[in-house]
Amino acid sequence: MHNKNEMKKDNKKVAYFSMEFAFDDKLQNYAGGLGVLSADMILSAADLELDMVGVSLIYHRDDNPQKAFKPNKLMKKLKKTIKVEIEDREVEVVIWQMDIKGRSGHIVPVYFLSTYSDKNPSWDRDITRHLYSSDAYTRLCQETILGIGGTRALRELGVDVACHHLNEGHAALSALENLKLNDYDVNKVKKITTFTTHTPVDAGHDYFNYKLVYNTIGKHLPMNIKELGTENKLGMTELALNTSKKVNSVSLIHEQVCEEMFPEYDFENVTNGIYHPRWVGKHMEALFNREIKGWHHDPLRLKSVVMNISDTKIMTARKKEKADLVKWINSDKMFSVLENVEKEDLFDKDTLTVGFARRMVPYKRADLIFRDVNKLRNIGYKKLQLVFAGNEYEGDKYSNELVDRITQHAYELRGQVKIVFIPMYNLEIAKKLVAGCDIWLNTPIPRHEASGTSGMKAALNGVLNLSVTDGWWSEAYRADVKAGWGFGEFLEMPNRDDSDFAQLMRNLEDAIDCYYNRKEEWATKVKHAISLVSFFNTHRANKEYMTKIWKV
Repeated sequence: MHNKNEMKKDNKKVAYFSMEFAFDDKLQNYAGGLGVLSADMILSAADLELDMVGVSLIYHRDDNPQKAFKPNKLMKKLKKTIKVEIEDREVEVVIWQMDIKGRSGHIVPVYFLSTYSDKNPSWDRDITRHLYSSDAYTRLCQETILGIGGTRALRELGVDVACHHLNEGHAALSALENLKLNDYDVNKVKKITTFTTHTPVDAGHDYFNYKLVYNTIGKHLPMNIKELGTENKLGMTELALNTSKKVNSVSLIHEQVCEEMFPEYDFENVTNGIYHPRWVGKHMEALFNREIKGWHHDPLRLKSVVMNISDTKIMTARKKEKADLVKWINSDKMFSVLENVEKEDLFDKDTLTVGFARRMVPYKRADLIFRDVNKLRNIGYKKLQLVFAGNEYEGDKYSNELVDRITQHAYELRGQVKIVFIPMYNLEIAKKLVAGCDIWLNTPIPRHEASGTSGMKAALNGVLNLSVTDGWWSEAYRADVKAGWGFGEFLEMPNRDDSDFAQLMRNLEDAIDCYYNRKEEWATKVKHAISLVSFFNTHRANKEYMTKIWKV
């Protein structure tokens, strides 16, 4: 353990760069787990009184002033602006500041950059119109604003940066700005740069054609750019790897995957966590406040004290969380994929409830549980209800077809296994689900889940994970098998889905029996799940970054 004074040392800052921060549903500049994790890290940093700032972009979504997102209710617009050279133009970048206040009043400012300025033509205003533009030119411009613009903004604001921490390759161009400021000495840049990669999936690593790169940001490129960013295309991950003193993965399995993907680099590991005060349900929070004094500040107490809480108290709070979720689900017939919803289609607060809420992408295997509908019917008949949540995008064939399949299965299983699908998945809905379900299901293709944090949020609330032992759950399940169930076939094989489904069904059958027939064991498992978050939290993660990665 390091106390606050040891960790602060002086007023030099860690600048935490991320393309997205999910602080609030009103601030729609996030797409998934990276944004939620980034926000949780900043919230913890504020509580821990760390010298840190955040750097990101803000997305206005519409060029029409009447429809454009106006961030002024959530943050303040600063008088200072910067300019970033793109092609033969100077693009004006506006800076917004959002102050994140910790429990002691310590503030961590987050600076959001935007090209939505009257001084820019419409095509430059559009650079920060949407998060993760699919257009390569716009995406490169966005990453230029984040990396180069973010670094300039910090200097313009007088922020003394000890370490530029890059989340994913999106902010890797920060290194090019720092090369200019340090006589193009890569070793000097490495001393002030660190990098976390969050994805084991190839598609998560950005590459740009050099012709586009030279035409768009040629003025920013050093002579040796192809040595730093790969020969054939500008690889943003490689650029970050080559200009950082420390690089890290976000789970132990992810560390192995990273070393296989990038064998010439040495990776450290800092397993992700969650900001525990943010994700606890209101009934569980009331219980913790009564029974686990100081748990907000010291999450280690979740392990040392929770086992002494009576089963009755734990399960009373759990039942209240579940009752709230069931009432909310039943209150909106839009959540049912069935037409003409009848009373018997409604969810029941006494039925085992399994939640699955993820990005709708193939490697997550959201419909693995339906691989043999008859098997699922036999195991779950009148004993199981399933909650799916996600965002279906118009024109996205996979997500559209996935929702169609879930709908089809809901009709097949009507009257036997209840199924709902909750669209427009966001932070508010996520908190309801991780608090109210009984089981949190996670079925990624093994070695494709870098970490996963939703299962940590569920565990905090006493929800049991039923998950492939990938990402964080590999470490958690190895540490405490009583906290849930683990499965998954890690060998490449043509029938892996069949094998994983069979293991999933065996574990689900045991979970159903435990829920209905072994209630004392279930209550014990709930306590063990909660205790996991004594480690899997962003207080611990920040402290690890301070000592292992940032070293400031």
